[in-house]
Amino acid sequence: MRMYFCSDIHGSERCWKKFLATPKHYEADTIVIGGDITGKFIVPVIEYKRGKYKARFAGIERKVSAGAQLEHLLGMIADAGEYAFLTTPDEYAVYAADQDKTDALFHSLILKRVERWIDMAEDRLAGTGVRILISGGNDDYFEVDDMLARSSLIEDPNGTVVDLGGGYQIMGMGYGNVTPWACPRDVSEEELGKRIDEVMAEVADPGRTIMNLHVPPHDSGLDYAPQLSDDLRAVVTSGGPHMVPVGSTATRDAIATYTPMLGLHGHIHESRGVRELNGVPIGNPGSEYGEGILGGLLIDVDERHGLLNTHLVRG
Repeated sequence: MRMYFCSDIHGSERCWKKFLATPKHYEADTIVIGGDITGKFIVPVIEYKRGKYKARFAGIERKVSAGAQLEHLLGMIADAGEYAFLTTPDEYAVYAADQDKTDALFHSLILKRVERWIDMAEDRLAGTGVRILISGGNDDYFEVDDMLARSSLIEDPNGTVVDLGGGYQIMGMGYGNVTPWACPRDVSEEELGKRIDEVMAEVADPGRTIMNLHVPPHDSGLDYAPQLSDDLRAVVTSGGPHMVPVGSTATRDAIATYTPMLGLHGHIHESRGVRELNGVPIGNPGSEYGEGILGGLLIDVDERHGLLNTHLVRG
């Protein structure tokens, strides 16, 4: 088995298309996204006069004309993982004054993109024999799980165990420890540990199991992120951000307790790498979704000899 694993594509259209190409590019027979598949922002694209649009995107005020210029802008927004919303000044004012209405719009845009992505996956990979495993992460709304469940092709390992063949299994856990942003699947370390234990109770042999835990183990080398001040700004020292471990103690304890064949993680975009914890190889492919760059891990598993290698790829 050759598995391709990535995480945290956060709505990036370009990263999704690259993900669907990984079976051909890397000769992978199983492809996995380990959580955080949806984006974070709406970008209003306002028609300020007939056929003329403006939007603030990537810190720049942009003005374009209808047609090719507008389509190019919409494509850039989607590739960066954001959600363009074509609107008028009057309609924009209504949304700006009503947070509940804006939240409902955001949910709608998220689910429409996930639905379209599922259709793309089924169009391109149905009948190829490639297995697709995708789960929500701590950033993803629970409605995403319902959308994934409707697919006849995509398998969701979140909160369960999936047989990979040859006596190997993968378990998934999209919940994470508490973050400053109060994400939908943020829970206490105690609850996270209990959830992991409940899933691992279904595993046949931990030594032949991949633990796909969205949040990496605490202080593992895969969980370093900028320290944040009380107002959620990065703390800067010596000309750069001060990096601190923000991973999960529950994840670390689970790796130590169960000693799986491999630990696969995401969540912390800045901590791309492969490490070892208590003799267990663990990896985080990192994330550069905003630039449309897809980082991944290639994992080769032999039915008789087990894990052969794990190495980072990027494209």
